Amino acid sequence: MRSQLAEDGCPESQLVMGKTLLQQQSQENEGDEEGARLAVFWLTRASLQGSSEATELLQNCLDKNIGICEHNYHEVRECLAMDLQEKLARRAAHMLFCSVSDGNDVISSSGLTSKIQEVLAGDDEDGMETENQQQNHEQSESCATLEQRYGGERFTEEHLVSGSVLYCQGRVPPLHHFLTLDSSSPKTSYVLQAIHWPYRALEGIYHSCLHFFGVVLTNYAHKILGFFTPVFSGLAIFLLGSLISLFGVENTAVVLPVIVSCISLIIMVMSSVHMLLNRKRFNSFHIWSLVFSHFCSELDIDRAERRFKARCWKPYGTMCMAVFFYLSTVPLTSPKLMIIFLPVMCVSAIITFLLIPERLNGWQFLSQIVYISAMIPSVHTSISSWLVSVSAGTGLEHILAENHIDVWWKLKFHLGVGPLLHLLWFGIQLGMVVCSGLVRLPPHLVSVVWCHLAVIAYQKVATPTDILYPVVGWSVLIFLPTLASFLLLVGPAIICALLGYHVGVDNQALLLLFLCSTIGLWILKHLPNLLLVCKWVMVGLMLLVLMHPNLFVRSPSAQHSSLQWDSYTNVCLPSKDTGAVTVHGCLPLLETLVKWQGSVAQVSIISVHNLPEAVFSQLPTALVKPIQCYLGKRLPPCPVSKIITTQMERCQLLHSVLGSDACTLENWNTYNFDITVAMSSSYWKFGNEGSQVSLQADSTFQDFVLKLHIGDKVEFVGALSEGIGSLHPKLHLSSIKCIDCKSKLAPVHKVNLQISYNIWAVPTFIFNFFLGPTLTI
Repeated sequence: MRSQLAEDGCPESQLVMGKTLLQQQSQENEGDEEGARLAVFWLTRASLQGSSEATELLQNCLDKNIGICEHNYHEVRECLAMDLQEKLARRAAHMLFCSVSDGNDVISSSGLTSKIQEVLAGDDEDGMETENQQQNHEQSESCATLEQRYGGERFTEEHLVSGSVLYCQGRVPPLHHFLTLDSSSPKTSYVLQAIHWPYRALEGIYHSCLHFFGVVLTNYAHKILGFFTPVFSGLAIFLLGSLISLFGVENTAVVLPVIVSCISLIIMVMSSVHMLLNRKRFNSFHIWSLVFSHFCSELDIDRAERRFKARCWKPYGTMCMAVFFYLSTVPLTSPKLMIIFLPVMCVSAIITFLLIPERLNGWQFLSQIVYISAMIPSVHTSISSWLVSVSAGTGLEHILAENHIDVWWKLKFHLGVGPLLHLLWFGIQLGMVVCSGLVRLPPHLVSVVWCHLAVIAYQKVATPTDILYPVVGWSVLIFLPTLASFLLLVGPAIICALLGYHVGVDNQALLLLFLCSTIGLWILKHLPNLLLVCKWVMVGLMLLVLMHPNLFVRSPSAQHSSLQWDSYTNVCLPSKDTGAVTVHGCLPLLETLVKWQGSVAQVSIISVHNLPEAVFSQLPTALVKPIQCYLGKRLPPCPVSKIITTQMERCQLLHSVLGSDACTLENWNTYNFDITVAMSSSYWKFGNEGSQVSLQADSTFQDFVLKLHIGDKVEFVGALSEGIGSLHPKLHLSSIKCIDCKSKLAPVHKVNLQISYNIWAVPTFIFNFFLGPTLTI
């Protein structure tokens, strides 16, 4: 009977068989090698099912070389090296397979699903069914279709055993993805379906977003990171440096914080989604814990679940780094950008608060309310005013009133209701750590961070019209991808029309551009992934166009300083002092915006930049001239007049030297001008007569500058840039207009795109975000 039970897989019988054979081998016939090997066989089988005594006996056999041969040596070593929990999990998987297979070699996913649902429902107590349960089971099987009873994937015992091994390592068994464990009934009335439709629609949107951010976008991110080899990274750095040199440091400094802010927010959302997915996977993992513990009560499921949770720390680390990067860009970008992100922050705060923790407790609601109250000044200000009025005359009003104490340097310790609520929140977190450990704190802190970001973004809303920014921005993100294909088809025609209108490209060039665009679209359609990337790039560009320039940049103040030329001449032009003393004393006036007047003494071109010419100059000579004629323009015919002017002579010279059919790319030129303006002053100092100012102007002032004449009197606004303390200071021109000119010229004003370069704004904001309102800088 023991032999039959051992062959059926009973670990107790296998242990008894092994012990009995060892005793017989030691007492009766010590040279019975066959009996010793059979004892090792049964001890190995018992040890693999989690018998500690069998493991000790098997270790003793290995140490004393009892029954060990070349056929069982490796099996014994693997058995002894295997963890006890893994053995118990394998035993549970074996028993689960036997309960479903009914003696067959394979089981179906439908049968396994039914068995797991019985275990979860508690209908499979000790593997025995009552008579009523058997009848109900037979009725359900008779009503079920063949697909529901035997359909799905087929699994062998090895599949379940390998899944149990992965379970012990803290991973969800792969065969779980083939099971449908939802308990929803397919037969519901139309009324109930109509009632549950909004919930099912939101659930579908929620799962779609989880799949997009947690799977699709994550795979794209991994592919992009895989491209960053040392060679590709060097090329990317070279390209970035080329773009900075091409577009200028100012424009790069404006756009770069916006890009970093958007990427950081996307990474924060992806990290939160991975936390939600880990929570969802833990629910699946817990199902297998219940199933395996049902078939093997000795299995330590808490240990396996701790291993699963220990593998879920990466999203929290990524979230922390992304938050720091995002906070570092907030002082460098427009508040409108945070307003656009406000819906994402609110939705993320709600979802992470409700779904990431294992279960919601009262302390989490209390913690969230206290933190929000501490972060909103209007809330704790109203509470403070009420408490001060109630506690008047008790001496507590000095503590409850809003005040601060200077601790060190710019560090301030605040008093009042807001700091008290903030300290109370820290006390709640400390109490939770003491009572429940650190496991429940990180999920709650994620929702707190999202909530804090939403509060800051809400505080940026100054007028009701600010709400239009997220409405317009997210409407573009939602609806524009559906129109992207149409825009990609119409785009080449629009580009050709704009080029023909602004640049004056002839019909042949327009036809060439349109054909090239059509061929490019044909190539994109055969590369769907690249087409998708182009669509989203177009979405991003459209958003930048919609929000440019007032949303992402801070324009400098249009109000110039009150510094007059006479005052500047009196103290900042060299006289009796040395030049070094004068420059050192007036250097703080650097970048000061001034408004002066003067007479034009000279106008010159400092530099000329032509991007197409710089690119096409590397091409063969045979290709340069056709490209110049397609993108450029031909020399205009010379005017016919009896009076010979300088313009006629210059035109005739160009035609005689270059030829009448010559083409130039002059229409692509960008110029940097230097306008020398003679200044007059009512003050007189030795050596400062005839002082001049150089105005540095770009192509914005091209039409105005080219029509100036020597002696024209102009009024200009510019920022002092170089030459402070010398006879020839230089200014970056912001605006200019004529006071007395020979030609009628309209005033020109340039909008300078600048951002705040206060280096301490970033660490100050991060410090105040985490420690305010108790400690602030």
